[in-house]
Amino acid sequence: MLKKKTTLTLIILLVSFAGIIYWKCFSLQGVSHGTFIRSMSSPDGMYIINTYQHSGGKLKENAVRAEIENKLTHRKKTIYWKYPDKDPLIQWKNGQLVQIGHEFLNVVKGDTYDYRFDHNKRK
Repeated sequence: MLKKKTTLTLIILLVSFAGIIYWKCFSLQGVSHGTFIRSMSSPDGMYIINTYQHSGGKLKENAVRAEIENKLTHRKKTIYWKYPDKDPLIQWKNGQLVQIGHEFLNVVKGDTYDYRFDHNKRK
């Protein structure tokens, strides 16, 4: 019985550790918040994009994070993370398509951009 409890505890610890690693290293939701830059509302007023600058610290340059907020539900989600970046231009093309820097994201479809997984990185 003790061996089963020990095995179960070890499995729970490993799964928890793997979840934390995934959240911090591979998920946009684990990205640091940073210092607020600006907000930009969508043309239909349904969404707002907030951008934040993350100081370089150990990195040599700054990074930028953008989150989208649904004004009806007040739910926030990080949709853009780019390094190096300082202050990307944000332009809403319509109520669902936004351009952040050089990236076009459809907010209704849940598009995101994470430079860590971009094989065609622009410097």
